[in-house]
Amino acid sequence: MASARSVVTVLFDGVGERPLATHVPGGALARHRLRTLRSVFPSSTAPAVTSLATAVPPAEHGNPAWLIWSDRARAIVRTLPMDVRGDRRRAVSAADTWSWRPWPERATAPSFAILPREIADSEYSRHAYGGSSRLAYARLDEIAPMVVDALRAAAQGASVFVYLPQFDSTSHEAGWQSDAAAQVVRDFDLWFAALVERLRDVDALVLGTADHGFVDVAARDQLRLEDFPEIAACLEHPLCGEPRVPFCQVRADRRERFAEVVAASVGDAFAVHESGALLRAGWFGRVDDSRAASLPIAGRIGTHVLVPARCVTLVDTVEGERAPRFIGMHGGTSEDEMRVPLVAAWRGEPIG
Repeated sequence: MASARSVVTVLFDGVGERPLATHVPGGALARHRLRTLRSVFPSSTAPAVTSLATAVPPAEHGNPAWLIWSDRARAIVRTLPMDVRGDRRRAVSAADTWSWRPWPERATAPSFAILPREIADSEYSRHAYGGSSRLAYARLDEIAPMVVDALRAAAQGASVFVYLPQFDSTSHEAGWQSDAAAQVVRDFDLWFAALVERLRDVDALVLGTADHGFVDVAARDQLRLEDFPEIAACLEHPLCGEPRVPFCQVRADRRERFAEVVAASVGDAFAVHESGALLRAGWFGRVDDSRAASLPIAGRIGTHVLVPARCVTLVDTVEGERAPRFIGMHGGTSEDEMRVPLVAAWRGEPIG
């Protein structure tokens, strides 16, 4: 692995160990599976993709979730679209939000990022893939030629990153166990086999992994904050974080009894943790206790974090947005959400 001239890394968004084993148990991805990795916390795309872009954990890069509170914007920010929650016309500057820089800016070898056309030139992508040549694709069959061309253009070696979000979006809408989601994984499997074969004569290590896995959440377990006014009354602003792992900014005079209020409202559905305690304990990645309170992430995870004890979500809705009705979810600490595969190939063959 250390001797390969180039590296191609494919991120199969949401294809954790269980979807892989369920949908293509004997496929190319399974044959090339090297080991199991664990996702970040929360097990979600925003923190995981940012960790891949920076080579540091969420505690260091400060992007812990889909929704964060921004002191600068005085609003809740959607961290991948880079806009204000409830007002998508109000754009947020990446330079004003993030202090991190992507690792390719420090690399000596050229880097390429092959991204869906819809996000290739987004504010987040321009920041996260700074130092890389960004290439846009519309169809799966367009990607392999882009990979080959990128490697040919960098004869001394290169890093190529490929992002595939199709399973994630399908699983949110239809559930990861749906026929539609299964077909996406089967398509990925055939595509990966073809890519590995196409690179058989190229000195390139081909890696594949996922940012998180999935759970399907029944409609009855998709809790809404408006149904629990006692919890809502404790909060300074709407929920941040993820539906599976809400970040709560609790009013100072309600913090002492907040755990009791949550338990009285939703029973044992969520465990209530002080955000700072989770940060110091390394849930968001290793961090020096003496630095924890001064890190940018400290102001973005609320005062309390709700960690699901079972397959449940808690969401709210603000003016200007529609209530989400997803089936597939992620963000929590269950094995199905945290365990992701690492697949590897070199010269057309599995490694390990």
